Amino acid sequence: MSEGHSSPGVSVVIPTINRANVLLDTIGDLCSQDFDNWELIIVDQSDEVNNDVLALLRDCRVPARYFKADFRGLPQARNFGWRHAKAELVLYIDDDIRCGTEFVRAHYDAHSRISAALIAGGIDELNGNSEQSGAPGSLNWWTATSVRNFHFKEGCFCLHGPGGNFSVRRDALDLVHGFDEMLTVGAALYEETEFALRLRRAGFSAWFEPDAHLLHLATPTGGCRVESNWPKYMYGLSHNRAILIFRHLRWWHRPTALLRLLLLGLSYSRMDRSISPLKATFRGLSAGRLSAKKPPLNADLSATECTIC
Repeated sequence: MSEGHSSPGVSVVIPTINRANVLLDTIGDLCSQDFDNWELIIVDQSDEVNNDVLALLRDCRVPARYFKADFRGLPQARNFGWRHAKAELVLYIDDDIRCGTEFVRAHYDAHSRISAALIAGGIDELNGNSEQSGAPGSLNWWTATSVRNFHFKEGCFCLHGPGGNFSVRRDALDLVHGFDEMLTVGAALYEETEFALRLRRAGFSAWFEPDAHLLHLATPTGGCRVESNWPKYMYGLSHNRAILIFRHLRWWHRPTALLRLLLLGLSYSRMDRSISPLKATFRGLSAGRLSAKKPPLNADLSATECTIC
């Protein structure tokens, strides 16, 4: 890959919803990159068009496009973004991040060096990193639990990437039909992990690149959070984790993974002081098992492109 192509080398896709202020800082950092071979695509699912963002994009020195979506859902926004991308590499980031001037180049260079379809970038959490047992981007197959540890400083091959900082080759996205939009339920948990496991099944590899690093602000409002509604949260978590369990785990891993899921539902019922979260866990598990038998959903989505002049 070289920087001299007329088409951009990287398409940076930012799904966003109701985070007008923090998105401005994210775009400001991106527009200060020391790398020009890229384009920016905003997929906005907010209630209103962000006119401040449109104004900022007018001064961005790389091509930028802003879409006001007619749909809601993180997997949907990811699919819409890569289908409208012009580059051979698609870089997904959250709308509430800060990054250095070398960030986009680090992803581009990693794809040039490493024979991997997916590059998982490094992430530090503003509120502090929590360390889990396992390598960055690994998976505990016995519990169907994603291991993050993306704040580690040593690169390695991995199984999945962080939803707020990973890049994928466009040909790989096309081959596996992108992200499964059935995983938009609730807070869209595990959608990036399930996607990465389908890449792995198709014969592609993933690499954790700590130099492609950013700071995640974890803004408490907006996004696809399910706040304080524990039955709704557990329904979405159970539905999506069930897809992971029944689509990707071997039969001998499933009993312990299902037990871990039910214990999680029980713990949320204790916190909620009601049986509702546990009931929602069973409902989500049942629905997710049925969803796992279906092919990944990638619907025909529409959005209005706003003029940047």
